[in-house]
Amino acid sequence: MNLNKLYISTAVLAVAAGITYFIKNADSSRPEDPRIGTAIVSNDDLNKVAELELISGTESMTFLYDADASNWQLQERYKLPADTKKITDLTNQLKEAKLQRIASRKPERIADFGFGVDYINLNDASGNSVLSLDLGRETDSGKQLVRFGQEELAFIASDSFSVDGDPVSWLDKKLIDVERDAIRSATFQLENGDTLNVARESDTADWTTEDTLPEGKQLDQGAITRALNRLVSINFIRLAEHNDPEVVGAQDHSYTISYTLDNDTTYTVTAGRRPEVKVEKEVETTNEEGETITEMQEEVETPAGAVFAKISSSDASAPINDYMSRTAFATTGTLYTAAPKELAALLADIPEPEPETEVSTEEAPE
Repeated sequence: MNLNKLYISTAVLAVAAGITYFIKNADSSRPEDPRIGTAIVSNDDLNKVAELELISGTESMTFLYDADASNWQLQERYKLPADTKKITDLTNQLKEAKLQRIASRKPERIADFGFGVDYINLNDASGNSVLSLDLGRETDSGKQLVRFGQEELAFIASDSFSVDGDPVSWLDKKLIDVERDAIRSATFQLENGDTLNVARESDTADWTTEDTLPEGKQLDQGAITRALNRLVSINFIRLAEHNDPEVVGAQDHSYTISYTLDNDTTYTVTAGRRPEVKVEKEVETTNEEGETITEMQEEVETPAGAVFAKISSSDASAPINDYMSRTAFATTGTLYTAAPKELAALLADIPEPEPETEVSTEEAPE
């Protein structure tokens, strides 16, 4: 064997292998990006942010910070206040997540990374971009593929996060939240037309009324307290237009309860639901003898609607008054189903007086 030829062949193969390796690893052979090891966004940059835009598919959500109200407001949903915790959680992720390494510089590879669906854009008060982040898919190891703007450069971030595309999920669901022990008086206007006015001197005192009650009846202290306790903390589930048939139908099948706090602020809560509509239809059935007969049966033509709550405050500056003018709020079903339907639900029987103990008048024998 010619050793010189063997050495030459080996050298040629080594050079070829080196070229192949260089081509395949061109991304990693370039100098590291100076952003490697840094946070996606710095805390200083976050302090400049006055506008947050989230895009998920075809859904776009714009949050503007209202300094007077000290909250973020979702522009596409009647400028309602956002859930502060959810906004904070997202921004904390952005400043805590580090760019660990470059995923790729090759357009053909980046095209498979899932970009172009979810975006996070942060702008300052002048509309200048603080951050424009395109979110790709999550890696098998639970990391996040990201790129800045339209750069042909993708990074792997140390933490995974996504954009929730449901606008309502970003809103603060709390419509009202007051201290139940602060209630001092209340007026019940029930769906069947019954009314009742009650008051108490303190949170430990019994409820009293100047209304004339049915004979043999008195106030049911527990029932009144339970009914009012359901109204001190109300969240909404979804939004609807004021002219929505469910909203309009709920107005005709509702109750109204007003209560006044120890600071003289009065809240009025109206809750209702459009009832289900049943119709009678001819239905063919088989009787016990196997004969086909026709009988009338009730069927639900239109199911009951959602429960909608309307809330107002005697304080003209209370934000809830303005929110209610913008949209209708659907809430939990129990706000309506668990409410008293008639006056009797708030009353109890007066206990029968205990019989008097007879005292003997006979003198004891001497």
